[in-house]
Amino acid sequence: MLKNRVFVDSSILIAALLSSRGGSFYILTQLKDEFQFQINDYTLEEIFKVLDKKFYSQKKLKNYLFLLLGLAKIEVLSNPPKVLVKRLTKVINKEDAPILASALANSNYLLTLDKDFLNEKLRNFARENSILILTPKEFILN
Repeated sequence: MLKNRVFVDSSILIAALLSSRGGSFYILTQLKDEFQFQINDYTLEEIFKVLDKKFYSQKKLKNYLFLLLGLAKIEVLSNPPKVLVKRLTKVINKEDAPILASALANSNYLLTLDKDFLNEKLRNFARENSILILTPKEFILN
């Protein structure tokens, strides 16, 4: 049976790294057999930048990231085509467009804590393209 695919924004992985008691960690570790979690190369780069900039003193977080990627069986996708990313800058900022592009092309859900994704206009756009944008709480209750 095919699993529903969930594109995971960098905010979810960072939250899971920082707290093993939150919804992000719960979803990635407890629901990994029910869903196929996905990120793209851009997401990984984004996470490394955040860890280097905001958590540079916590060197183990990068090791934990790789453990979490394996534990949650997260599939790393290639970055989406630049033409698609550019087109999506009409609905979201250019920094988040690669995330949205990969989610739209490959997933049933986009899981995020980023407020830029959680506005009603973007959620409606995603719904029209057969994908739901959800927070961890909404995903668990869905």
